[in-house]
Amino acid sequence: MATVDKQKLLNLLGLARRAGQLAMGFSAVEKIVRRGERPLVLVVSDIGASQMNKISRWEPLRGIVSGALTGEELAQAMGREKLSVVGVSDAGFSKGIQKLVAGGSES
Repeated sequence: MATVDKQKLLNLLGLARRAGQLAMGFSAVEKIVRRGERPLVLVVSDIGASQMNKISRWEPLRGIVSGALTGEELAQAMGREKLSVVGVSDAGFSKGIQKLVAGGSES
């Protein structure tokens, strides 16, 4: 697996947030999944097993990206004390994140 450019990933998440396309936190992401929005779900590398089990049963999803960031990195970037899961509902942002995570950076 290629190394993910964490700064580029955080920048994309920040753009999605400013565009109103980022759900932050377990209950916020679960809510958009229940509405049928098919988000791309990003979970941190240090998420608990029970939370990960619940997330893996959510449908419909565009996909799950895990392990690219730690909880501390994500929370700090989003101005939260704790944060382990975010959901990106926009297809364009989702595609950009998946491409970044799959291919790494080509700077």
